[in-house]
Amino acid sequence: MTEGSNALEILANVIRTCYDVGDVAIPYYLHKAHQHRHRKLVVETAAGKFMIKTYQRDPVVLDALRFQHRLSSHLDQNGIPVARIKSGKDGKNIVELDTWALELQQFVQAEPMEVSAETLAISAAALGRFHLVCHEFPRPQRDTRMWRFSEVPRAAFGKLYEIAKQQGPEADATKYCNQIALFLRDAANELNWDARNKFETGLIHGDWHGGNLLFRDGELAAVVDLEFAGDGCYLEDMSYAISNLCIRTTDKPERLLKRVNILLDNYQTYRALSHHEQVALPYAVGVKHVTTVSYQIVQFKNAQLAGLSAMEWMQRLADQCAWLATRARHARYGR
Repeated sequence: MTEGSNALEILANVIRTCYDVGDVAIPYYLHKAHQHRHRKLVVETAAGKFMIKTYQRDPVVLDALRFQHRLSSHLDQNGIPVARIKSGKDGKNIVELDTWALELQQFVQAEPMEVSAETLAISAAALGRFHLVCHEFPRPQRDTRMWRFSEVPRAAFGKLYEIAKQQGPEADATKYCNQIALFLRDAANELNWDARNKFETGLIHGDWHGGNLLFRDGELAAVVDLEFAGDGCYLEDMSYAISNLCIRTTDKPERLLKRVNILLDNYQTYRALSHHEQVALPYAVGVKHVTTVSYQIVQFKNAQLAGLSAMEWMQRLADQCAWLATRARHARYGR
């Protein structure tokens, strides 16, 4: 399907023909949403407002989408709010055309999660419930030891270090780099290939961050973006959650402690972490966090991320990794 106003007219006509939604307005792009994997548009109809997602008509892509639809329905039935999928007139959730396909998804009028004690507790409980109710849910098999961020890419971290050296004293950048590198060395030992066999696996969300947790009036309105959901290690989801919701925006020990404890306490109302998981989790969080910052900061021309320069990030990462290492030692020795 091509771009342009004519394409939007075609899309509107397809929706009029294939869905029982009454009058259909011309769709428009949801500009604040990421468009890199598939296009996201919004359409207003007599039956309500929907998000449109378009895909290539590829058997592998559509099989993955059907799995996401089954999972979405399962979550909805088990008390985890989602953006429900609208079925077409033929009862199917996907409309297939010549070379492309589309789905209509309920448009959730809500905002991405803002971190607070209340939203942390709600999001953590939701993740724990997600893991509990989906433990036996049928899903395509994949190697649960293959995490998306299982180790920090040297090239990306090296680039962060080089930019930091340009922004401030090289001695400081080198000191922070060495501190982070020592943490990553220990993380590699705790998260090695054999160690990963000790961690519990099941169905994971795969991308648990504030942008995929929509809140309205202080309540969780929807968990969205199931594209990375599948067989995996629960520590992967936990490391995403803690990195994104607890660690990213602060290096103050008292705030880190409060946030992480809130998240873990509420998560464990549904699934308790084993001793191996408690020791390894801080290292998994650190690896995910350093990797994300390293990748993201090089994408900005002014080499800033969330208002911090590369040098400032090196210092923050060193402090955060030191805190995480202490957390891991306390978990290991019961302190």
